[in-house]
Amino acid sequence: MKNLEIKVEVRNLNDIKNHLAFSTYKDTLEQVDTYFLLGDTKIKIREEKISRELIIYFRQMKKGSRESRYYRLPLAPSSFFVIKSILDIILGVKVRVVKHRDLYIYKNTRIHIDTAKDLGNFVELETVCKDPFCDKEYHDEHEEIKQKLSINEYKTIAGSYSDLLWQKQLLHSA
Repeated sequence: MKNLEIKVEVRNLNDIKNHLAFSTYKDTLEQVDTYFLLGDTKIKIREEKISRELIIYFRQMKKGSRESRYYRLPLAPSSFFVIKSILDIILGVKVRVVKHRDLYIYKNTRIHIDTAKDLGNFVELETVCKDPFCDKEYHDEHEEIKQKLSINEYKTIAGSYSDLLWQKQLLHSA
C-alpha cells in the first residue's frame, strides 16, 4: 500500500480536537510498537489489546508531507512471540514506543491524535492511496485536511517516533 503522511508536534491536543468535526471518531488505541534495527527500513511489531501485526515501511526522512510504502501482516497469537523473538535475535530491538492514539477518519485519511510516552503529543495524517493511479485525488485530500487542521502552523517531524526516541536515548546516554 501507499500513503501520504505528515507528523507534527502539538503542545495542546485540544487545539486539534476542537477542529475535527468534519471527521468521524473511530477508536482509542493503546499501542506498543517494537522497532528493530534495520537501517533506513522500518520494521516493527505493533501490539494492541486484541491484535498484533508486523509492519514494514519505507519512506524518506524529510519534514512535511511524504510518501510511504508499507506492508502489514497480522500475526496470530501462536506465531507472535516466535516472530518477535526471531527478529530480536537477528536484528536487535532499537526502541519500544508506547502510545495512546485517538483515531479519526475522513474519507481515505486516518487522523492520529497521539500521546507518545517520553516524547509528547503529535498529530499524524495518513492518506491512503488504494489505487496506484490516485495521486492527484489523495494529494488534494491530504492538503484539504492539513488546511482544516492548520497543520502547517506546527513543527513537522521528519522521522518516526522510533527515531525521536532513539535520538533522545542517545543524548541521555552520552
